[in-house]
Amino acid sequence: MGRVWGFLLFKSCPVTQREIQEGMGYSRGLISRSLRQLKLGPMIKVSREGREIHYSVNTSLTEGFGDVVKRFLADNIKPMIKLLSENSDKITVEKVREDVLALLDEYKKLNIAVLLFYNLIDHINVMNLDVEEMEEMAKRISIKLGSDIKAVMRNE
Repeated sequence: MGRVWGFLLFKSCPVTQREIQEGMGYSRGLISRSLRQLKLGPMIKVSREGREIHYSVNTSLTEGFGDVVKRFLADNIKPMIKLLSENSDKITVEKVREDVLALLDEYKKLNIAVLLFYNLIDHINVMNLDVEEMEEMAKRISIKLGSDIKAVMRNE
């Protein structure tokens, strides 16, 4: 998948699946699977020109990564929270129930962390800041978060 994305990155114009296949020497099936995964990212842009489908790189990596994070939250974390929540009362062995509830708490923490991360990526995309401004913003967020965590630990 990464090699197909790299191939597209170095092309100056959109290319067809056949052109990717010929340029890389890989099978049609492998290229097709790779393109399907990249579209989910969305790490690539897809356009139709007549009967041909053309592929090019989506240069906004933060948007693509944000979409991957959002999909991970929806497809993996939330369903597991729902599954564990709905079934924890049905467990009769106390030790197993405690383990399931501990796992549920971990998934809830992960849910919050992934959601915060997704929102942070979304804000970075919307704010249209340059790299230096983003680094300064990240330092302020880190300092604020660090002091909040220390306050929580001291029960303030």
